[in-house]
Amino acid sequence: MEQIELVQDPAAADSRVLEHLRDLGCDPRQARGIRHFIYLPTSAAATAVAQVLEREGWDTAVHEGEEAWLVVAGCLRVLSEPLVREIRARLASLAAAHDGSYDGWEAEREPVRQRRAMFDGVAGSG
Repeated sequence: MEQIELVQDPAAADSRVLEHLRDLGCDPRQARGIRHFIYLPTSAAATAVAQVLEREGWDTAVHEGEEAWLVVAGCLRVLSEPLVREIRARLASLAAAHDGSYDGWEAEREPVRQRRAMFDGVAGSG
C-alpha cells in the first residue's frame, strides 16, 4: 500500500510532487495534464470561478459537494517550479476573492501529445 505524506507548506508540497514525477521517470520537458482543485461556498461562486478560468483557457468541471462546491481546472503544461508557484498564487488568489480555498493539484504521469479533457489522472499536491 502506498504511503501518503502530508506536507503543510504548499511550496514544499509542490516541490515534492515535481520530485515524485522525476522519480517516476517523467520527462520534465514534456507537457502533461494537470488539474487544480478549488473549493467554494456556493454554486454562484463556483460558476464565477469556472467562467474566469475558462476565459483564461482552462478546462473546468464544477461538482456539488455536501458542504462546498468544487471547481476542477485542467490544462496542459510543461511543469517547472516557477510555473507551479505562479499557478498556485493565481488560483489561491482567485479562490480567496470568492470566499473559497485552493486545495492543490495533481499531474498525469504520462505526457500528453494532443489536447484533450483533463479529468482522469495521477500524482497530486494538497
